[in-house]
Amino acid sequence: MIKSSIERVARTRYVMPVVLALAVVAVVVIEGAFQHSRTTLTQGIALTDARLQAGRVLQHLTDAETAARAFLINGQAADQEDYRESILALAEAQSGAFQLIADVDPQRTVSVEALRMAIQSRVTAMEQWMDAAERGQRTQARLMASSDRGRSSYAGLRGEFDLVLQRAASLQQTARVSLFDAIMINRVALHLLVLISVLGLVLFTRQLRYSDEQKARESEHLASQVALRTAELRELAGHLVTTREDERGRMARELHDELGGLFTAMKLELARLRRIPELPAQALERMVGIEQRLNEGIAVKRRIIENLRPSSLDQLGLVSALEVLCQDAASNLGLPVLTDLQPVSLDKECELTVFRLVQESLTNISKYAKARRVWVELEGQGDWVHVSVRDDGCGFHAHTVPARHHGLIGMRVRVESHAGRLAIVSSPGHGTHIRAELPCKAQTEGESCETGPPAAQG
Repeated sequence: MIKSSIERVARTRYVMPVVLALAVVAVVVIEGAFQHSRTTLTQGIALTDARLQAGRVLQHLTDAETAARAFLINGQAADQEDYRESILALAEAQSGAFQLIADVDPQRTVSVEALRMAIQSRVTAMEQWMDAAERGQRTQARLMASSDRGRSSYAGLRGEFDLVLQRAASLQQTARVSLFDAIMINRVALHLLVLISVLGLVLFTRQLRYSDEQKARESEHLASQVALRTAELRELAGHLVTTREDERGRMARELHDELGGLFTAMKLELARLRRIPELPAQALERMVGIEQRLNEGIAVKRRIIENLRPSSLDQLGLVSALEVLCQDAASNLGLPVLTDLQPVSLDKECELTVFRLVQESLTNISKYAKARRVWVELEGQGDWVHVSVRDDGCGFHAHTVPARHHGLIGMRVRVESHAGRLAIVSSPGHGTHIRAELPCKAQTEGESCETGPPAAQG
């Protein structure tokens, strides 16, 4: 799987640069085809304008000759004026046409020199006609205009015009073909660019899907690892809690056995001393003080043992042990502790967790809550046992507990070690509510959490 992933990444690494290179080539081809098309189109338009201008040159030349022949026949000044205007228009059109041809044909494939000389020769001949007519030699001017030389000159001029127009048309046809070729290249390059874009989009989509799949697999792997580590930590926390309780139970037994035997022996010794006759009164008084201190030590021993391992929990059951705990708390706090305790079905370890949870909560209330009343509740609902400790004290920010305060963390670890849930609801001025849910473990088949074991129901 890892090898295939590496190969796929490698293929993607090489394919994407190729796609980008092809896209760049397509863009360059399209831009080149556009520039070529624009140049070719500009050249074609210029050739068309040149042919039109050449046609105007021939038209003005014809108008000038027509006006000159009319002047030779009629001698009217209007014909002479038309001739002069046609000559001026001819010069202007000739200059524009030849300049356009020179601009679109820098290689000089179309030669206009012969045409220029032919036009100049024809204009010179017409000027000779007009000069002769203006000097009164109309007959000679008519003979010059009607001679075979004039007709052949005009025919040669028309041939030169046709040759120039044919060459210009050939250039225009070449430009037209080149324009169509550029359009075809542009079309092919555009299609190629579209295909490359689609290919790039497909590859990018596949890469995104593959990346999402990789992230999903990594997320699942991380989630499984987190769940595994959480289960391991929960198991470790439960083991630490169990080990701690076992150690506290061992210490409670040793204190009970060792100190209990020692205190009992001391009380027996004091009893023997009292039976000694003729003891001084001062000694008897001292013995009374010693016995009182001994009884106080026995009470301290019992309190320490009870704190280490509540004997009432083993002897009386969870409900009775909680009632005793709440009564002692009410006595120590000097405020009412209201209880609603229902028999439930839990194993020994869960019962100890519930007892420690209530004990730790009452300890925190005595230290920090400044409460007026406390409520302790225990009930079974379906497959869960619900424990609740609530007060009307000053409250706190449940999410900003200092790290050095481990009581709440210890509660959560204890509850979660039994696959339970703990919720702490508190805010300044609104008291604190600690709720815990623990899974029920029935003692007999068909027994629910609401039905406690026979011993607990009394």
